[in-house]
Amino acid sequence: MVACFFSTVVWADDLPDPYVTLPEVLISSVGNGVVRTFSREEIEKSGARNVTDFLRQVPGIAIRNDAVSGGKQFVRLGGSNVNQVLVLVDGVRIDDIGSGEADLSRLPVEWIESLEIVQGGSAMGGEAIGGVVSIRTLSHANRCSELSADGTTTMGAVSAKQSWKQNELQIHAGMSRAQGNGRYRYRITEYDGNGSFTRDLGETFHRENNALTKDRFVGKIERPIGSFQIQGTALIERAEFGLPGYLAPRPTPLASQEESFTLLQFSGSSDTPIGAVEVTFASQEQAKDFTDPDPYSFLHESHERSSRGTALAKWSKSFESWTVASSIQGERERLSSGILQNDDAVRNRWRCSNSVGYEHKVGSLHRLNSSAGIGIEKFGDSDVQVLPFGDIAYHHLGLLQEWIGLHVAKSYLAPSFYSLFWNDELLAQGNPDLRPESGFLVQVSGGVSTGYRFATAVDFTLSRNRVHDLIYWRQAFDGRWTPQNLRKASLDAASVTLTQQLIPEIANASFSMEWLEARDRSGERTTDGKYLIYRPARTFRADANVTKGDFHGAVSLLWSDKQAVLETNSKWLPEYTLVNASVSKSFTIGETTLECGVSCENVIDVDYRLVRHAPMPLREMGVFVNLVKGS
Repeated sequence: MVACFFSTVVWADDLPDPYVTLPEVLISSVGNGVVRTFSREEIEKSGARNVTDFLRQVPGIAIRNDAVSGGKQFVRLGGSNVNQVLVLVDGVRIDDIGSGEADLSRLPVEWIESLEIVQGGSAMGGEAIGGVVSIRTLSHANRCSELSADGTTTMGAVSAKQSWKQNELQIHAGMSRAQGNGRYRYRITEYDGNGSFTRDLGETFHRENNALTKDRFVGKIERPIGSFQIQGTALIERAEFGLPGYLAPRPTPLASQEESFTLLQFSGSSDTPIGAVEVTFASQEQAKDFTDPDPYSFLHESHERSSRGTALAKWSKSFESWTVASSIQGERERLSSGILQNDDAVRNRWRCSNSVGYEHKVGSLHRLNSSAGIGIEKFGDSDVQVLPFGDIAYHHLGLLQEWIGLHVAKSYLAPSFYSLFWNDELLAQGNPDLRPESGFLVQVSGGVSTGYRFATAVDFTLSRNRVHDLIYWRQAFDGRWTPQNLRKASLDAASVTLTQQLIPEIANASFSMEWLEARDRSGERTTDGKYLIYRPARTFRADANVTKGDFHGAVSLLWSDKQAVLETNSKWLPEYTLVNASVSKSFTIGETTLECGVSCENVIDVDYRLVRHAPMPLREMGVFVNLVKGS
């Protein structure tokens, strides 16, 4: 997990003044291919009020939210499953220990210093068939206080954040609460039943048993001690929510769950004569308590406890045009639940990674970057995974900039504890004989951009990901769902993005089109060549932002093609178009800034589904207020 960036597509010192850089910055790094990186300022300018709002604007990314799991949100990269994406916070994974899925709603957007996205495996981690989302938390802030509140008719949230700075000591602390009944409106469609014969077709209802109460604390302390920069971070979350279930075969009107999540991290970094060194220790604890008193329920109660301990060390050093990096990491995971075979599961993981990068400059306008490395990873009693990766990128600078890069990587995914050991005797049965998934990615990216007042950028990405032993849940003859390994699957993706500065320093817009061919290549008679489920073949996005003085407005449009919901492709979710909009006004008095705004989600009141039988909200209006004092 090395992040030693040594070259960027845009070198500001080489550009004539005034030169306008567009929101998305692409960088190349040691063993990390072509990385898309976004700063805190860019995230704030986008108007996004949470992480997933911002990620929806990034080509190649899809958000999974079925509106029935307590507000959790997960990310897909390049057509991958959500558990195939490695999500890191300050270099440490935060995925659910049982399922391997990372809930991005846990981290408030105001705590993000930077966000990096890379497709496929890299020096940041090899267990990333889809890719890596790496988040760096707030750092080096001055004294400031922030209060915010937002809400709709069904859900509201309040939060407070304070930053202190005394000489070299910095402390950041924040608390928040989200609460609401979750009774959003939805409309019955023919896809919720038997076509035109569907019961209550066209009728509007409110989602029941969807209440949520979530409390969160985030804290961070930073201080130099000698030559080391010391950091400590704490993320604590407690949630209680209803589980309304799906419209078919039937809702679960009495089911609920309580969850707790605690992440503690401690790290120290230093620039020494032998190179840059960073050491991190982390502890993650989770608890889940499920209850459903409904006498018709298959499962009435379950209790789960899990933990993960992580130790990570990184080193890097630059020698003129060369950069060498190395890392080593160990993890120990434990999961205890009455639904698991033997009630308890323990797994050790370790990995090491070594990479070398080279930068060649020709004058001030040409850059050639290349890097290569290898990761070695192992989990439990499995075979050692050898994961090579490499990339090469060329950049031409000037008034007209061009760049093109190639990234190649091998990756894998260990089977989750749930897929190995789940055993509820009625609905699902784990498979302890599952093999790890493996993927091989070839990605070509490129782009061209112009500067000055009316900046324009066009970027493209082409990728081919071949996945072997893809883990798939299928219903067996006894009615229980069981995971199996497919022989292989293919994920072929392409995207083109146009970003345009419409009015200098006032208005910009972006448009992107994505194509995805995610198909089963198992060779089975009924499924070979079929689309993998819940992956639209085409997606179009358009975003526009206007900032004029203290006024800010944003509009986004998403069109998603139909999606298969069965392996045989005999049933599909329909295409849909989703429009969201927001406007806000800021007022500044001295060091205090007050921002007030209104938002509208699903402006055109469309019926849509991200998961079969899980209706999404119709039009919802919202308000938000943000008060910041200090810098």
